[in-house]
Amino acid sequence: MESVYVLVKAAPGRIEETVKAIALRPCVVEASAVTGAYDIIVKVQAASVTEALAQVVREVRPVPGVLSTETLVTVRT
Repeated sequence: MESVYVLVKAAPGRIEETVKAIALRPCVVEASAVTGAYDIIVKVQAASVTEALAQVVREVRPVPGVLSTETLVTVRT
């Protein structure tokens, strides 16, 4: 399995409902509200990086309350 992390900026006042909706997506392993420049961090897993990135576009970005995302691809060292 490959993982990507998605940093999400949520609409003001909608963080809680947005993180709950994201967490319901089948590709999402973990979703948590965080402090800092972003409101939510999401871990997405799939068979390949390409599929994980496609899941971000299809499943995470369309969630109501998501204003913007930044995706971080994990690398092995």
